[in-house]
Amino acid sequence: MAKNKPETAAQLVPQIKKETSQLSKLQRQFNLKIKRINKLKAELQQRRETTAMLQARVQKELRPLVDETIELKVSIVQRLDETYDHPSLRKKEKEKLAEFIEDLAYNLIERHGREELVAIHDKYAPVTHAEAVQEAEEEAKSMAQDMFKSFFGVDIEADDLDDMEKMKAKLDQKMQEQEEEAAKRKQSRGPKKKTKAQQEKEEAMKAEMQNISKASRRIYTELVKQLHPDKEQDETQRAWKEEVIKEVTLAYNNDDFFELLRLQMEFLQDKSRTLEEMPEEQLKYYVKLLNDQVHELQMESAQLTFGPEAQLFYQFGGTPKAVEQKFRREKKALRDEVQQLQEELKGFSDPEVVRVFIKSLKFM
Repeated sequence: MAKNKPETAAQLVPQIKKETSQLSKLQRQFNLKIKRINKLKAELQQRRETTAMLQARVQKELRPLVDETIELKVSIVQRLDETYDHPSLRKKEKEKLAEFIEDLAYNLIERHGREELVAIHDKYAPVTHAEAVQEAEEEAKSMAQDMFKSFFGVDIEADDLDDMEKMKAKLDQKMQEQEEEAAKRKQSRGPKKKTKAQQEKEEAMKAEMQNISKASRRIYTELVKQLHPDKEQDETQRAWKEEVIKEVTLAYNNDDFFELLRLQMEFLQDKSRTLEEMPEEQLKYYVKLLNDQVHELQMESAQLTFGPEAQLFYQFGGTPKAVEQKFRREKKALRDEVQQLQEELKGFSDPEVVRVFIKSLKFM
């Protein structure tokens, strides 16, 4: 019988409620896997919420300052370009200034899309921006061709790298040829008869996979049967059940066995003692499903730890106090940079200030 009102998720972590000494080995494994999944889910949710909060703060508090530094750097490139032809600048000074203008313009074009600086860049660069981009693309294509040849044994034309359909077709053709060749070699050797032990092992594995799939499907079917909104006459209850079914379907489609168990406990009262009374054979499949989910959550955690968003978390994450300190420090650094760029832009109207600046470019 379905409940009318769901309990809170915190009260409904699936567990086999017995004294530890009374638990079987499988029951202990079940409880441990459930606790591990619950912990991983909480950590992942907290990490996602923290990342979303940091992204919002970066856009609101830091992005405007970053944009201001970019605009000032664009103005500096344009100002230095105007100053370049001043008669007071010597040849060596112009060479160093040209290299600085080229480097800063290229950085602004590539990193921030400031295409209006292409003409200035090309004025000082040994090759035009278009030529530099073409050279980089050709080098990347050459590396890609070498990779396809090395890893897949496929010759890809440079032009094909711009056409994903052609590239996929060539890879598919190569894979088909390899499969056909492997099939011919296998056929030439004649069929290898499997031992009785191998056949029994394969049958056992096949049966186990079917039972594992059935365990998840069984819970899903029970929930849908009991909670399907089409059977509900009351409009309020119908709306509530529609939302519940969405949760059930999402959990099933995402292979979230933990959530299916939690939803079973939440909405099916007559299943309150299912786990305690479950036969060991069935519990074995539950443990296998939970173990797979632990691995999937660990992989998701690793993606958040080492993936593209990890840098943001490590740069600005931490305790609330640490987050505030990091944002204050970053905002101060950006404001200081804005102030310095403003002073440089103002000073660069004076050729003598430009000459002093050129002398400071010791890295050139």
